[in-house]
Amino acid sequence: MQAENADIILLSIAITLILLFLLSFIAAILFLYQKKNILYNQQLEDEKNNYEKNILQTQLEIQEQTFQHISREIHDNIGLSLTLAKLQLNTINYVDAQKTKDNVDSSIALIGKAIIDLSDISKSFNSEVIKNQGLYSMLKVETDKINASGNIRVEFLEEGDIVFLDAEKELIIYRIAQEALNNILKHSSASLVLIKLKYEIKFVKLSIEDNGIGFKKIEIEKYRSGKLNSGLLNMRSRAIMLNGTFTVNSGTDTGTIITITAPY
Repeated sequence: MQAENADIILLSIAITLILLFLLSFIAAILFLYQKKNILYNQQLEDEKNNYEKNILQTQLEIQEQTFQHISREIHDNIGLSLTLAKLQLNTINYVDAQKTKDNVDSSIALIGKAIIDLSDISKSFNSEVIKNQGLYSMLKVETDKINASGNIRVEFLEEGDIVFLDAEKELIIYRIAQEALNNILKHSSASLVLIKLKYEIKFVKLSIEDNGIGFKKIEIEKYRSGKLNSGLLNMRSRAIMLNGTFTVNSGTDTGTIITITAPY
């Protein structure tokens, strides 16, 4: 009888220990799960904050570049037209009626040109164009702007049915394209640029190709290893932020092809 009681007690102790172990194990799992969940949520929050910070930075960069372009346009085109108009009006010779008429007509034409230029600037850089008309329209405006400068020829091709992405995504892709084009204008010595915007089934693909001097092999190797602190790394980080890809193919005197993909 005592042996049976002892066995029951031992069994009870064993069961209790097993239950305590199981409860401790479950508690540990729940604790680890909760900790992992907190870390995951924190990571998501950090990624969200970084994404919003990059969006804001992109908007500020585009705004700054827009202001610089407007300043140049006003100084080079509108300012010149108005200065010539003022000069002609100040030198009117009222004795010579025909010359006076010619000067007034010429001044009116110059002022009219200045008004049209101001209207074109306003339309080109209206924020609603970026928000409502999409990536295609933004790139078309950028292409026309560069071609109008006469420094380099840019061809723009679009393929597939246009898909409108989130405004933030399109803004980032646009900023990558702007930075690539700025690098081409400043450093490539290219005479021709080909921009291709292709809408695939699951993603949009943007390629920018030039016939310039290209990158030296050592520069490409540094970029691929992440050691080169340049616009290339900046563009790649923006593409990664979109869960997309960014590739560079270049060689000395063979031009450069930059390709960006971003999922819808």
